[in-house]
Amino acid sequence: MKMLLALFFILFETHTSASQNTGILLSLFLNAILNGGKKSNDVFLYMKDFISKLIYDLPLESNQYRLALVQYNYDVHEEFELDTYKRKEHMLMHVQEMQAVQDGPLKTGNALRYIYERYFKEPVNGADRNRVLVVLSSLPSGDDVEEPVKMLQDNGVKVIALGIYEALIQELTLIATQPFSYFLKEWDLPMFSKNVSNIIAEFQMDSITEVEVCDGDLVADIAFIVDRGTSKSNFEELKKFLQNLTSSFDLKENCVRIGLVMYTDGQEVASHLNTDTNKDEILQIIKDLSAGSGKAYTGAAINVTRLKLFTESAGSRKKQGVEQIAVLITHRRSQDNVTDVATALRRSGVTVFAIGVEDASDQQLVQIASYPQEQYVTNLKVFSDLQTQSTIFRKKLLNQIQNELYVQSERKEILKTGCLDTEAADIYLLVDGSSSLNYLDFVDMKRFLKEMVSLFDIGISKVRFGLVQFSHVNELEFKLDKYTSTSDVIKAIENFRQMGGNTHTGAALAYMKPLFQEAKRPAVPCHLVVLTDGESQDSVKESAMKLREDQINIYAIGVRGANTTQLYEIAGVKNRVYFVHNFDLLKDIKNEIVQEICTKEACKEMKADVMFLLDSSSSIGDENFQKMKNFTQELVNMIYVSADRMQIGVVQFSHEPKEEFKLNTYSTKRDILSAIDGISPLQSTTLTGEALKFMLKYFQASGGSRHAVKKVLILITDGESQDEVEAPARVLRHEGIIIYSVGVFNANKTQLEEISGKRERVFYVENFDILRQINSDLIFEMCTSQCERVERLDVVFVMDSSGSINSLQYQAMKNFTITLVQQSNVGPDGVQFGALKYSDEPVELFYLNKYTTKLGITEAIKRDYPLGQRTYTAKALIHSEMFFTEQHGSRKSKGVPQVLIVITDGISHDTDMLDDVSQRLRNKGITIYAVGVEKANRNELVTMAGSEDKCFYVDTFEGLETLTANIIDNMCDISFCVISKLKADVIFLMDGSRNIDEENFRIMKDFVTSVISPAVIAQNTKIGFALYGGVYKEEFNLGIFPNRSELEFKIQNIKQIKGHQSNIENALEKVKLSFQPEKGSRIHENVQQILVVIMAGRTTIRAARAAESLRKKGVDIYTIGVGNVDQSQLTQITGSSSRKYVVDDFSNLKTIKKRLVDVICEDMACFVDITVGFDISSQTEGHHLFHGQTKLEKHFPEILQALLSVRDVSCIVGSKAQSSVAVQVKNTVTPISTKFYIDSESIWHNLSNAVIKRPSQLNVEFLQSLWETFEDKDETRQKVLLVFSDGVDDDLEALEQKSEELKKKGLGGLLTVALEGASNIQNLLSIEFGKGFEYGTHLDIGMRDIASRLSKFLNNIAERTCCCSSCKCIGEEGGIGDRGKQGIRVRIHPSFVGSRGPLGPQGQQGSMGCPGKRGLKLLCALLSVSKMQGNKIIWECFLFFFFLGKPRCPLYPTELVFALDVSRTLTPETFELMRKIMIEIVSEARIRDSNCPVGARVAVVSYNLVTHHLIRFSEFQNKNKLLEALESISYQRSSSGRDTGGAMRFITRNVFKRTLQGPHVRKIAVVFSHGPATDASSVKQAVLEMSAEEVLPVVIAFENTPHILQAFLMGDSGLFEVLNVHDGHYNEALKRFQVCTLCYDICKPDAFCEHPRPSLPREYIDAAFILDSSQKISGAEFEQIKDFMSKAVTAFNISLDPKTSVVGDRIAVVSHALPDFKAGTGKRPVKKEFDFVTYRSKDRIRRYIEESLQQLNGEAVVGSAMQWTIANIFSAAPNPRPRKVIIIISAGKTSQWDKEILKKVSLRAKCQGYALLVISVGKSYDRNELEELASTPLEEHLVQLGRIHKPELDYVMRFLKPFIRFLRSKLSHHRLWFFLFPCEFSIICKKHWIDKVGVYS
Repeated sequence: MKMLLALFFILFETHTSASQNTGILLSLFLNAILNGGKKSNDVFLYMKDFISKLIYDLPLESNQYRLALVQYNYDVHEEFELDTYKRKEHMLMHVQEMQAVQDGPLKTGNALRYIYERYFKEPVNGADRNRVLVVLSSLPSGDDVEEPVKMLQDNGVKVIALGIYEALIQELTLIATQPFSYFLKEWDLPMFSKNVSNIIAEFQMDSITEVEVCDGDLVADIAFIVDRGTSKSNFEELKKFLQNLTSSFDLKENCVRIGLVMYTDGQEVASHLNTDTNKDEILQIIKDLSAGSGKAYTGAAINVTRLKLFTESAGSRKKQGVEQIAVLITHRRSQDNVTDVATALRRSGVTVFAIGVEDASDQQLVQIASYPQEQYVTNLKVFSDLQTQSTIFRKKLLNQIQNELYVQSERKEILKTGCLDTEAADIYLLVDGSSSLNYLDFVDMKRFLKEMVSLFDIGISKVRFGLVQFSHVNELEFKLDKYTSTSDVIKAIENFRQMGGNTHTGAALAYMKPLFQEAKRPAVPCHLVVLTDGESQDSVKESAMKLREDQINIYAIGVRGANTTQLYEIAGVKNRVYFVHNFDLLKDIKNEIVQEICTKEACKEMKADVMFLLDSSSSIGDENFQKMKNFTQELVNMIYVSADRMQIGVVQFSHEPKEEFKLNTYSTKRDILSAIDGISPLQSTTLTGEALKFMLKYFQASGGSRHAVKKVLILITDGESQDEVEAPARVLRHEGIIIYSVGVFNANKTQLEEISGKRERVFYVENFDILRQINSDLIFEMCTSQCERVERLDVVFVMDSSGSINSLQYQAMKNFTITLVQQSNVGPDGVQFGALKYSDEPVELFYLNKYTTKLGITEAIKRDYPLGQRTYTAKALIHSEMFFTEQHGSRKSKGVPQVLIVITDGISHDTDMLDDVSQRLRNKGITIYAVGVEKANRNELVTMAGSEDKCFYVDTFEGLETLTANIIDNMCDISFCVISKLKADVIFLMDGSRNIDEENFRIMKDFVTSVISPAVIAQNTKIGFALYGGVYKEEFNLGIFPNRSELEFKIQNIKQIKGHQSNIENALEKVKLSFQPEKGSRIHENVQQILVVIMAGRTTIRAARAAESLRKKGVDIYTIGVGNVDQSQLTQITGSSSRKYVVDDFSNLKTIKKRLVDVICEDMACFVDITVGFDISSQTEGHHLFHGQTKLEKHFPEILQALLSVRDVSCIVGSKAQSSVAVQVKNTVTPISTKFYIDSESIWHNLSNAVIKRPSQLNVEFLQSLWETFEDKDETRQKVLLVFSDGVDDDLEALEQKSEELKKKGLGGLLTVALEGASNIQNLLSIEFGKGFEYGTHLDIGMRDIASRLSKFLNNIAERTCCCSSCKCIGEEGGIGDRGKQGIRVRIHPSFVGSRGPLGPQGQQGSMGCPGKRGLKLLCALLSVSKMQGNKIIWECFLFFFFLGKPRCPLYPTELVFALDVSRTLTPETFELMRKIMIEIVSEARIRDSNCPVGARVAVVSYNLVTHHLIRFSEFQNKNKLLEALESISYQRSSSGRDTGGAMRFITRNVFKRTLQGPHVRKIAVVFSHGPATDASSVKQAVLEMSAEEVLPVVIAFENTPHILQAFLMGDSGLFEVLNVHDGHYNEALKRFQVCTLCYDICKPDAFCEHPRPSLPREYIDAAFILDSSQKISGAEFEQIKDFMSKAVTAFNISLDPKTSVVGDRIAVVSHALPDFKAGTGKRPVKKEFDFVTYRSKDRIRRYIEESLQQLNGEAVVGSAMQWTIANIFSAAPNPRPRKVIIIISAGKTSQWDKEILKKVSLRAKCQGYALLVISVGKSYDRNELEELASTPLEEHLVQLGRIHKPELDYVMRFLKPFIRFLRSKLSHHRLWFFLFPCEFSIICKKHWIDKVGVYS
């Protein structure tokens, strides 16, 4: 007999009198099968042992628990109850004596239900108490456990489930709170008790407690900026205000955060946003604040707030989409400028409120605050008013947060939807480009224009935009007919540049008149938007009046200094004038302007019954009631009132409602306005609920309401209702009545939201004076419906034309179809219509591809007439099939939904065929809507449509108009945007928990299917799918589906996750792994990565950090919330409220489909401006531009297209690169425009007729003129010069210097193309830059692929400058494919290239070409940005490379040389060890195998006293072959010694001579050594040269190498390494080499590589620079030398007290020679710039060199300058330093008379211990003179540069730093000259010292 045992623990919290401890409620289920055998007894003993150990481990004596023990099988048996035992020992004794319950089936579900009812049903007192259930199971349950588990989980019970024996893991997972489900062997059970007690302890510590919930879901970062410079009493009032506000907020880390900045003439951050997140802490800080003294510097305080508070490090959550708010409180005028800093604060995304008390400047407050000032500026007379204001101001702040969270995105969508009714309009933008706008102003203005344009439906027959810029001249940027899509208009706006100049608005307005006349379309409204920031210098009145007389609506926008009188003169009416105080505020008036333009069209067809419900309770007062009536009258004035359009009724209410007039009482505005005027208030209590109940009857026929028209109720109130409002409001809304609630701050906003049902339908304002600001919003919203137009369908009308329909009825049917057409987006890419009529036979009216405009379709329908005869509907449907073919315009193959609308009034005569034909049509994917009138058979309608929801019936033909809205809504559900253009990887992450019922889960799946089906058809988009609940479940990875049915099958077979838990944070962390290449992601191919999260209901787990991690990875997140969701949570997941969507229930998901697709399809862009120049010196006057350059003329159109088609960039996934081209040709008869264009047609048009006036010359002036075309200061726009040249025409060095100058100024690249007949082509390469690793590639106009080559270089420049990456690797081009069929010969005029035509039909696939070599996938990723200097970003850590998504070694392009020591002491064993190490390094490294500069190239040399090449870099591009070559290197005996330094210098000078160049190429030399270096000086020289050439040497030493070790310490980088290998153990050395050299990442250095550099004995230096400032150096070269000297100063540690201290280096600078110096005149030959004691800081020395050092232009006198310097600088300086160095910068031979002096002085200086470092620049020098001058050895003291050029001077700088380190060290020999060279001393030095002792004494 089997026995079932179940044990059940209950631990319940108790409280001691001393404290309230957090407690645990724990339940334990235990069941086992016992059949009386030995095994069953053992199992029971294991269970009892487990229970005993668990009781023993729990802290029961802490009075935190009460304990009960229960057994169960099919029934429940309690062993002991909660209060039975107080002590552990009693419980343990009971367990030991306990016997198992016998017999019966196991019903775990029943037992769980019992425990729920007995212990868990009632909520626990105290929100912080955890309740836990532990289940131990050995068998599956015999009943359902899911329902009781849900009950437990819903009540907050946490479940731990343990299984043994035959327990089901799936059942454990279902029961448990994840991840607390475990399956164990029964003998492991007792020991697992410790784990369970630990889990319970974690619960006790709130380790998995639910996170805090924010009051009202409100989340914000609020900073108070407080002027503390007032009296103590006033400041106390201010503190009370702050305390009251702070107390009213829900201050928590994840909710509202507060920051404080206090200021007078100084600023103090009293609290950061992330330091004091507890309310008590903030209140204490406020309490401790004290008043201060000093003047008010409000501007500085605002700046500090932006820089030190609203930053991520200070706690700002801006990146999470959290609202950022600043509140300024001041009582006086600021002493500094507030406008610019306030603008910067607002531009950073902060909403600014300004509170002014007493003497605060109203003007400054307005300049500081956001727009509109009525909302954001508060003026108070005295500080005591702050207390009365605190409640109102709190509501202001809450209203701001709520509006941003809930309302703004919805109202933006309403605006966009409403503007679709403006189907045709001509809108010119006339914008001020005068010099009064700065760069950021212009950027703000362009952003405003782009956002405004994006709200309209732009097309050739729709809305058209043109743009004119004006100052004192007018510039037509583009006409109305230039661009026919929104994206093109936005590109053109982005492309136009500020012109500068004065403001002549009147002339600009006059300029507009002919433009409008030229483009006039019949019956199309014309609008002119004028935007100016200054007073016009000419009259505007007359010009504006003439435009208005032409029926042009003018909207005047003034900014900053605009003259308001002139604005009114321009617009003509008050409501079309707008004014803001700065350009950043333009965004706040954008909606107002667009709304004004769109309202007329949105409301023109509006039919509605509108009832006003006015609160006239006593709290309002007479004055405010009058304002309420005024507001109502203004609304009525904006409405089209008539009996067949808009009807108005009014009811007022207080303690009871009172009817003023019904909807049909008045039919004219005059009567309505008069009736409103006569209303008197009731003035009693406020019973809004009763009034709402009263209103229902007015929306019925008896109240004057009409059937099938929109019903609107507008409630206006100022107070809180005394009765319940939600239920009566719900009744009204259920009847289809839309309720708008307008309330002032005394009203209860929550009640208003309950009444309206949607937050966007609530208008909540501070007082009645502000009501007028919302009237246009309210009217516009009333006129806008959910789905204004059908977007993209193929629709065929099948119209019954039988004899039962008379002509009037047939006209009503035609009107119905015309209305459907009018509300559709008609066009080849929008909605297409076809039509047939039928009676006995069907007759085609027109096919889908017949008409492309509404006019064409509607006219065709109007011409139709009825046929008469009988009704054969089935026959007509059969005939309709031919309409849905590609031949007749169907776009089914492109994924466009197919719709058939059949309209009939009778029974079909072929009913028997109806079912088959209808079924066949539906099976083909055609949706059928069946519309029946009068005698139509309802069963037939259902047969055709296939479902009731697609059937419509009306009693009369006149009633058809009432069906329009329903059918439009239905078609909107299946209509969609062109998502097929989207190329993206999209993962849907959907709530799959059991919180969602099966039907709603199905709706969610259908929604996802409908969104992505078009993308599946287009084969552009990869789709992935995952569910989340308590666990994360990946359904399928990213993939492209071959057809829609396969995707639907996959999605429809997805099953819900068991359990009711919902952990979104865990899901976001897990789904991140799905955006990897191995999971199908194309993230490294610049394909947009999208995550769509669908959440149902509330979750208390916050996922902001997990979401931010995804967004940083480049994933765009969109959230859809269903039901009662936490919208702040959704915003923090997406990072932006614009990517958050919320619907009330699952059935409304369809309403957001279009919005979701629209926002997903938005592009981001990187901008590249290209200026093209032509240098053709062979041309003469009268030639056309391309004369003599046939190849240029042939290729230039293709080149132009390539320049304008820059590909996408990789750094911002999914971003686009937008290029624009300007042409600078200054040598033509007629000037050519230098504007930047985004279309080739405009550029070619400008060039095609150009006639040459004179030849052009490629000189410095030519390059400067090209540079000057870039007027735009926008550093985010990358700038490129492209020069077509027949050879340089100027001094090459001058051109190189100019090229370098332009590069410094921000030029991103200078490319040249050699033309026919070009000479000295190599010189063109010298001035180029920007080609990256292909810097040596020469471009020639004769190249067949010149356009694609230029395209590749431009793409690399875009990649580098937009993404800060050094390259964009593209696979090599494949071979040429088979020749195609001969095309049709068409003659095209060579001087014109047309604009790109529309996309043609899909052609047949051609034959496959030979495959190209596979390219490398490369993502060059930006890692870190260190600091900002002005607007320029300094990138310290530039990039590293990811291959296929994973970092590989080496990270950077690398040239790797191995040097094998083959000197006489080499043994075969040591040789094998060297080779083994070398092969292992190469085996594990990425070896470059293509022309893409990725990985390492390898060379090998061997050395003894001489060095030999074994393997060169160019020999192997295959890793396996390279390894074979390394294996084949054999051991050779040698009798020669070892010159390690010589080998290192050979590598530097020869092996690295012809290597890959580039800013990130690393050169590494691995030198093996099995003995000490014999020549220390040689090693020292090698270190200097390697430092200068940026070579990283690593010596792998098998014996000690002291000379090398000492010398490497002098290396400036600290990366020179000596790695010792002893006894053949090389692993540690190899690891260090790989991690710290070969694979080293400067941006993420490994801690393993960090080791302190040994401190060397420091000796300080006196260094004198002797600068050749003679006429041998050009001015540009002198500037380069100054730049080098300024940098050279950084190599020294300048003394802080050079006169009296012996610590620190000192520098002097001497120039020679003065212009008037003559030998023998007694004048000094030099100019002392400054001596050793003049300056005490590097900065001051550098400033002098950069700003004050001037060229002397005398003769060179190096010897005399040295002589004077030693005598007057060194000898005169106090506290001489132990090291003395003279750095001579020489530009050529010294004067003839100075040569002997030079020879003697240099020798004496060396004898005295001076180090003489000579830097020779230029091509004119005397080698013997230099060698006599410099110290020895010459390799260390003489640097010769062939030219003065930045790379060469950078080389010297890298040489100088280790030279100075050597000079300081004991390795320096200069002061030991006597001892090192005794013979030379006795012969030379001694003689000169003794003979000439008087010279220096």
